[in-house]
Formats: sequence, C-alpha cells, structure tokens
Amino acid sequence: MSQAGPPRAVLDADIIYSRVLHELMGRVADDLRLLDLVWSEELLAEARRSLTEKKGLAADVAARWVDYLPRNFPDGRTDVTRAADADIDALTNDPDDRHICALAIASGATYLFTHDRGYLHEALRGRGVEVAAPDPFLVTAFDADSEGFLEIIELQAAGWAGGRPVSELLAALERAEVEGFANRVRATLGR
Repeated sequence: MSQAGPPRAVLDADIIYSRVLHELMGRVADDLRLLDLVWSEELLAEARRSLTEKKGLAADVAARWVDYLPRNFPDGRTDVTRAADADIDALTNDPDDRHICALAIASGATYLFTHDRGYLHEALRGRGVEVAAPDPFLVTAFDADSEGFLEIIELQAAGWAGGRPVSELLAALERAEVEGFANRVRATLGR
C-alpha cells in the first residue's frame, strides 16, 4: 500500500521528553512537510507521566508540553487497538514499549524516532517501520534543504523561552543527542 504525502513518523516518549527536539521534529513535519507525525492517547499518557515523574514538571505544564502533538497534528491520532492482532511482543524487548510498536503498526508509520535500544530493529523493519535516531535523519534533511532548516531554527530560537540566541538552541539540541545536526547548522552559519 503506497501512501501519498510525507512518510508517517512516531516520536517515542524519549524524543518528546526533550522540548527542543520535540518542537524541532514538529517544525520539520509542519513547516517543511517532511514528516506526518502520528500519536496515540497511550503515547501522550506515557510522555506526560515521564515529564512529571522524571523531569519533575507540574501536571499542567507536562500536559501543555505533550499536547503539542494533538494540537498541531490532530489528524495524526491513531487507535492502537487496530494493531491488536499483530505480534507486538516480537517487536520490542521492553513490554512498556508495546503500545509504541502498536502505534507504529496501526498508523502505517515509516519511521519510529527514538534513542531507546529496546526495539527490535529487524523485526520492525520487516513490518515496514525503520527505527531511527533523529540525528542522521535531520542531517540528511538539512543537507537537502538548509535554507528551510535555517528558517525554522531561527523561528524556534525566537519563540523559545521568550527568545534565545540560536547558539543556545543548538547547545540544547546537542544535549538532546542531535549533535551532528547542531554541528551542521553551526558550520553553515559560521558560528
């Protein structure tokens, strides 16, 4: 089954955990139209829980952070029960990630962006889902459209915490494990 438009992608909770990376991936999808982000209620619940329990955010702050996906990608909502017949246990070593695998399968996602090592890459690839860290994807996409990326980086920096320098945003993106992308942007800007 071929899909029209950009490839569908799941952002795992560990990507949502980084506000700057979560927003960047959203801008890549929304502004540059390189991805079609999909989500489930289960993913949003896990992300909210992680932000309150691990990052110590207040529940309302975590909800606003996580609600970026349904607010900006309302058509990406996916019912994971549609993947109930799939052998989800064969796709991950972590039972807590079953709902992410179900989301990827039910939505017809091409990508599952994560830093989590519990996913079984070959098994997911056999179901049409590429498990990928965001950095290589972003570097390749930047090389194809550096002007578009520079625009969204400037916009993101200007809107981040009342406006911050691009250099601070790039440092935050490095901490979010997209060092190659941050370095590519820095080199292009000559900073």
